[in-house]
Amino acid sequence: MKQKGSGRHRADVEVSALESFELRSRRSVLAAERSRDAKKALKAEKRAERALRKAAKFDVTVEAGVPVRTAQFLIRNPLRRKRLVDHRPFRVFTIFSFAAGLVATASLPAYAMDPAVASMSKFAVNNNSELAILTQQLLSISGVSSADISRGNYSIKAAQALIQQYALNNYRLYNGPSAADYVSNPPYSKISGASLLGVAAKYVGTPYVFGGENPSGFDCSGYVRFVFSQFGVDLPHTVRGQALAGIVVRREDALPGDIVILNDYSHDGIYAGNGNFYHAPRTGDTVKLAPIFTPNVFFLRIKPKN
Repeated sequence: MKQKGSGRHRADVEVSALESFELRSRRSVLAAERSRDAKKALKAEKRAERALRKAAKFDVTVEAGVPVRTAQFLIRNPLRRKRLVDHRPFRVFTIFSFAAGLVATASLPAYAMDPAVASMSKFAVNNNSELAILTQQLLSISGVSSADISRGNYSIKAAQALIQQYALNNYRLYNGPSAADYVSNPPYSKISGASLLGVAAKYVGTPYVFGGENPSGFDCSGYVRFVFSQFGVDLPHTVRGQALAGIVVRREDALPGDIVILNDYSHDGIYAGNGNFYHAPRTGDTVKLAPIFTPNVFFLRIKPKN
């Protein structure tokens, strides 16, 4: 006779088809849970390893598998989104930009204090060389005593202001021939480079006066207009207007007597050859022969009317 099962073991019990399906389902669920737990444990282990590597690289402590952030842009929480400042290319660009700015800031004072460079680039220079020039101008035109200057009664800015005011007053008293007078009755019948430079050189030392166009004071375009007026050429008193009055020539074809015009139409002068030009630079300065202080220029040739 077949022995009846005791029921102590599941194998000893008759299992229906429904119970068999339920048992298989439970085993699948348990297996899936164990698989998920194993994956989570593996990920946690990898995070801990990465944290340890970062800690060794940056010499920081690790708490609960997460590096302690000593510098926000060096160590970041792996669970947090990466920010722009965390990107290495951005940090490198920022550092080099800052370094370039420091170098430029440090070099600017040295550049600006060079009298030769400052004269060409229009920097205001507070040094003994300019003070000596202003001293001579004060003594020659305004009657200021050398004792006052030696006692330091005139700073550079005060001297510049005094000279400019004197130039302006003197300009208003001028009653000689104007550019229009010369255009009507020019003293020169033919334009040549040599004669143009000879006339231009006559006015070296004339003080700068904004809007000036006579030998008591010139601005840049007023100076060019006055020189060319003596050859019967009636130029407008603006840089842009003068730029339309002739033909542009290539730099290598430029000749003495051509007009030098800055590309932005902020200034012009009369080319003297060898990279130099006659021009009226700025307030507080005088007409002079000087190097062309920028490569951003073009050359214009004035053709006389037949």
